[in-house]
Amino acid sequence: MITLPGAQRVVAARLHPRRRAPTAAVIVVLAAVGLLALPATSFAQATVDEVTITSPVGPDPVDDTCAGPGVVGILTGTETLTGRTIETETGFHFAGSLMLAYRVDFPDGSYVTSSQIERLTFSGNDGHATFGGTLLDKGTLYDVNGTVIGYGMFNARFRTTIVDGTAVVEIDDGHLTCR
Repeated sequence: MITLPGAQRVVAARLHPRRRAPTAAVIVVLAAVGLLALPATSFAQATVDEVTITSPVGPDPVDDTCAGPGVVGILTGTETLTGRTIETETGFHFAGSLMLAYRVDFPDGSYVTSSQIERLTFSGNDGHATFGGTLLDKGTLYDVNGTVIGYGMFNARFRTTIVDGTAVVEIDDGHLTCR
């Protein structure tokens, strides 16, 4: 049985969802790049679409060395991407959010329940693209009996600008609070 202070296990649970955030942004970018290849129907006309995609997440192992060697939890949940795409002859834009509700179960019976929301944006045209977002994740750590033993909150932001296939600006930072 693994016994770590609650805050360390919250750290482990927080890092896995953050690694998923760039993945979601990449999916949005790839979708947008594909849509940029489509011709607009006429000059100055915009095509607007609403997007909602819900999918299960996990089970994914959460293994992070900052929580101590051998600490592995299993993350399961549901994520929902919602937003609006706008396509014109001059480019493509997406604005929306990715919401993740999840649980991480640890071998000692403790677990984390959490929700995460990430605001996402993407704009692109003729070899130039900018995508970014902000993320807020709040979770509660429980012992095997369901008693609250800790809280965690993770804030992050990222922004990337790509010109002719080269990332020219990249910002990616975050702040984790455990108590």
